[in-house]
Amino acid sequence: MNTLSDGLQDKSGDDLSAELSTCLERQRQAYFAAPNPDFTQRKQDLLSLKQMVSDNRDEISRAINRDYGNRSVHETLLAEIIVVIDGINFALKHLKRWMKTHHREIDFALYPGAKNRVIPQPLGVVGVIVPWNFPIQLSFTPLIYIFAAGNRAMVKMSENSLHLSRLLKRLAPDYFPAEKLSFFEESGRVGIEFSQLPFDHLLFTGSGATGKAVMASAAKNLTPVTLELGGKSPAVIAEDYPMQTAIERILFAKLFNAGQVCVNVDYVFVPEGRVEAFVD
Repeated sequence: MNTLSDGLQDKSGDDLSAELSTCLERQRQAYFAAPNPDFTQRKQDLLSLKQMVSDNRDEISRAINRDYGNRSVHETLLAEIIVVIDGINFALKHLKRWMKTHHREIDFALYPGAKNRVIPQPLGVVGVIVPWNFPIQLSFTPLIYIFAAGNRAMVKMSENSLHLSRLLKRLAPDYFPAEKLSFFEESGRVGIEFSQLPFDHLLFTGSGATGKAVMASAAKNLTPVTLELGGKSPAVIAEDYPMQTAIERILFAKLFNAGQVCVNVDYVFVPEGRVEAFVD
């Protein structure tokens, strides 16, 4: 029997902390050595990211299927691979404009003769904590904009994505040096240690309860945090809308990815006179 724990190295807390801290320090030193990558470098990083996904599409799909127990390759292609490739193409199209200095208006009555500019600059090293439901989309989509902005990244995958985590750890060095991009698998303690690192920014997607813990850990270092948390998502069926079409679309949303979608339909508003038709 193939178990998820096969090949997982059991590190002590000190060893784990040292490994994460060493990676962060290596990336930060590389950032200090070249703090503002030019357009050519950022474009190359995005193309390498695209190549990494494209070259290994089938292997990535198989790894996700193993982590899920069973997941349609078509769902992986539609919800993850295509989304990432689309995002990279979008960033490549707009990258040069995003990097430009932007002029801003000022109040000349208060500041006569002054000029005001916004100069986009990289932050440094960005941490990404990824959930299991869309592991490629929610790891690589942040990486698109992390690299477009000239940053470096450390990515912590979910404990439920171990086959994919190990695949990405094996593949990444073929496309990026460790001081640009590193992946980490979850062994039960990594997430806590990871969120306590003094990143220049930290991204987290997951539950509200875990989000609070992540933000509390990051606060100790005054690390800015972006949280994408769960919520409630209603569907509203209008009085004059075809019931069959509404039902088909709601059920498609509920069943897609086995219902594990953060903006999935949680409850439905139905006109009082159409409740029985909806239930039927």
